[in-house]
Amino acid sequence: MWPEKILRQFAAMPQNPTDSDFHGPYNKLLYTLFPADTDFVVVPPYTHAGDPRTSSDFIVMFELQLANKPILIFQAKPQSHREYPSKRQAADLQIRERMNDLAAQYPLSTLHAVSALGTGMCFYTLDTGDVEAEISPVAIPAHPTRMNDIAPASRWDCDLLQPEGERRLREIVEEIKAACVAIIDDEA
Repeated sequence: MWPEKILRQFAAMPQNPTDSDFHGPYNKLLYTLFPADTDFVVVPPYTHAGDPRTSSDFIVMFELQLANKPILIFQAKPQSHREYPSKRQAADLQIRERMNDLAAQYPLSTLHAVSALGTGMCFYTLDTGDVEAEISPVAIPAHPTRMNDIAPASRWDCDLLQPEGERRLREIVEEIKAACVAIIDDEA
């Protein structure tokens, strides 16, 4: 179970939160998982105005780093984005683009990313040792003439505040921490 201080941060969220309303709760969560007195660094939210063709809002992402190298990408957006296919598509595309940007410099064999729409999470992975590897979950191509949902809401089905969501996120964090032991040893 998450500590009460984290649960309280999420419970205090406004009824209709904006992207920035998630900074505090997710910052608290990430610093709990990657404490400040360790070698890990929670980099403040990466904000960038998105491409107007693919995004109508700002991209807000946290990055976790070790020795100035990214080890986890974490995107947080309001729960309302889950209701709109275009918002889910933009969130999915933003994560995939960031993973593509970081893959070459990623120090571990598996790049992990999390997209959170409210507290619903979608988990992404990429084998950085294989130049032909696909990001999982596999992208759904847009149909050229028909509407199709290329980022189904069901991908954000793992609720952070439920036991299964906490378990899955903690498993990823522990996997990353275990893989980072070699980096920490090399830096020493």
